[in-house]
Amino acid sequence: MKILFIENRYKTYFFELIANQLGKNGHEIHWLIQNNQFLPSGNSNNYIIDYPSNKINGFKKDESVENVIKSDRQLNHFNKQDTSYFYYYNNKIEHYLKVLKPDFVFGESTAFHELLTISNCIKQNLLYLNPSTCRYPVGRFSFYKYNTLEPYLGSNKLLSNKEAKDVIDQIINRKTAPDYMKPSPVLRRQIIKDKIKIMYAYAKGEKYNTPSPLEKIKVEKSKDANIVVWDSKALKSIEADNTFKVLYPLQMQPEANIDVWGKKYRDQTELIKKIADRLPENCRLYIKPNPKSKYELTSELINLVKVKENIKYLHHSTKMGDVLPQMNLVITVTGTIAIECLLSNKPVVTMVKTINNNANNCLFMKSINKEIETVINNIKNNLFNTISIQEKIDFINALNRTSYKGVISDPFSDKNCISSSNINLVGKAFNDIIN
Repeated sequence: MKILFIENRYKTYFFELIANQLGKNGHEIHWLIQNNQFLPSGNSNNYIIDYPSNKINGFKKDESVENVIKSDRQLNHFNKQDTSYFYYYNNKIEHYLKVLKPDFVFGESTAFHELLTISNCIKQNLLYLNPSTCRYPVGRFSFYKYNTLEPYLGSNKLLSNKEAKDVIDQIINRKTAPDYMKPSPVLRRQIIKDKIKIMYAYAKGEKYNTPSPLEKIKVEKSKDANIVVWDSKALKSIEADNTFKVLYPLQMQPEANIDVWGKKYRDQTELIKKIADRLPENCRLYIKPNPKSKYELTSELINLVKVKENIKYLHHSTKMGDVLPQMNLVITVTGTIAIECLLSNKPVVTMVKTINNNANNCLFMKSINKEIETVINNIKNNLFNTISIQEKIDFINALNRTSYKGVISDPFSDKNCISSSNINLVGKAFNDIIN
């Protein structure tokens, strides 16, 4: 088989170990490189895209490229102005895929060159798979198709009822957390070394996934200031009253979860305004910030929550375990909270349809304007679906059988991901998919 991996900074070194295993099994390995400071070692089949020397002129606008531009981190968060380089990269990627014709393409769905690759794979009928955590059960991952949350194949392994009940208990009692939430300390010297490497790449021309250092400093200062302003007036506990309480947990940005998979709702300030505008009388919308807030906590959002009387906003120190029991409804775009809610029979709706919506008590809401009042009335009248323990077990097993054992990460964030045991597990899953 002819297999193409897409470079993604430190994730490249993780994928390289998997690629080495696949190469030993007789597969032909190729790489598409955007940032040439992150080259896999010992591989001659590297297709390195040169950085464009000038602004690109004379290109014809393409809807698929323009859709990628809408999800780009540089444009959405770091004041990038020029978009012509998207067309330069798109032409290069399109050409390489046509020449190579890979049987499988593996990569993330985060950076612009990955999203352009996905777009071209769809056009050329090539299979692009994004190996990523399935959140629960922990220590497992799925291969998601293209830029979606639709799992491709899976281990088909089922947990016993006892094992599944243990998983459910750990989740609803908050005894565990998804792999990506588990802290992995990084030494100060590693952070400094990383910054030097990234800035060296920037100086050499990688200005497309790497923001200007000055712009980055400016954005970080603004983020820190916004957190201080937010917490200065935020509630540290839920108000004790008889209002109907709706929770919206902010999703961190930039993140593929919201910027790509939930792109339609990537402007969370606008989404929150729409929810608040459609809430019936005697309802309150509580906004819980991500404990590690980034650029989603904008000045526009702060101004909105200050003036909207039916919006209450919570302090960063508030714990989800303290907040969730007091809520009547949770609304999320693609958040992990949906799994925690459905297993607890806490009413929850999502704005993007995923495998979670296969559970009868996790609703997919197509339109806030048309559906939110109906949802709230159903909850008030005890008409919102609940599921039995067996249905919860079936749901956990749906996640289990569409996933594989192993942790997907990078050695900068999590050194354990490149342990021989984990690489063997993940490599086995790749082989299963390919075979």
